[in-house]
Amino acid sequence: MLEEYAIVPDVFDPAAYSNAAFIEMCLPHLKEPLLQEAVVRDLCDGGWSQFCMANSGSLHRLCKEIVKKLAQNNRLRRFPRHNGSDPATPSDWCREGLGTSAVDQLAGIIVGHNTKQNFTQSEVASIEKLTGTPWWQNRSPSVTVDRKTGEYLRVLHRVLLQANSLMFIDPNLDPSSHNYREFIQLLAPLAERVIRPRIEIHRSFCKGDGPARTFPTEGDWKVAYASLSTSLEAQNLAADVFFWDDFHERYLIADVIGISVPAGFDVTGKLNDCSTWGRLGREDKDKIQRLFDPAARQPKWHFSIGVVANGN
Repeated sequence: MLEEYAIVPDVFDPAAYSNAAFIEMCLPHLKEPLLQEAVVRDLCDGGWSQFCMANSGSLHRLCKEIVKKLAQNNRLRRFPRHNGSDPATPSDWCREGLGTSAVDQLAGIIVGHNTKQNFTQSEVASIEKLTGTPWWQNRSPSVTVDRKTGEYLRVLHRVLLQANSLMFIDPNLDPSSHNYREFIQLLAPLAERVIRPRIEIHRSFCKGDGPARTFPTEGDWKVAYASLSTSLEAQNLAADVFFWDDFHERYLIADVIGISVPAGFDVTGKLNDCSTWGRLGREDKDKIQRLFDPAARQPKWHFSIGVVANGN
């Protein structure tokens, strides 16, 4: 749901198009998808963004704007250099992208018209032909997910690599219950990151529905979250847990994406027990984030778990 692309700098150069005027149509078409639903691989340990900014004066005016907004919105993923020397030509940049894609597969590499003539690989697409490229056409705001931890990790792979903040919003999220016993596995990839993201869990303060509904105390909930706290501490992670008046919808809200998760983050043993996740638009994402912001309204309870809870 969060795709990753490499972009060869010549897409910002009018001279790289079959007709220089085409850049005025192509770049605006590219801008919004990049800023809404993607991350861009910052090739050569950040050399790509440095190159674009250093040369922005001789490139299209949108070059500087797009690269700055990608950086500001945490949509640049710095990636280690693959080839030995600094890219000197658009083809060098494309080869660098292809090399890194062999290490961690990209959704695609977007290049100028002239550069595409030198590459037959299907993952390399001319920006002028992007709308007709299968991997671009196959972008989707939704995905059907089998309710298993492995599937969750597959779909959220890039989100967990990139996000600086993660809000798991699920009224039933109880790590002591059988259906949520694997929730810690969703957080495990975060332990491998140099800069750990902020993790928040938001759930209802009550438990169950209808006549079976109960109202555990804050102390009861601390016991229920104790095992998750211990597991987080072992991975040098921390999380804040917030308890709210009863609500029903489930989401993952990150700085880079908002996702509707209708069935929540529990797992089932049923074969092909599927749920359809949907990517939220910017306004809906921001609205939900504000709804669960303790600065905007007071939660019933709030406590920290993991390394923070244990004073480390």
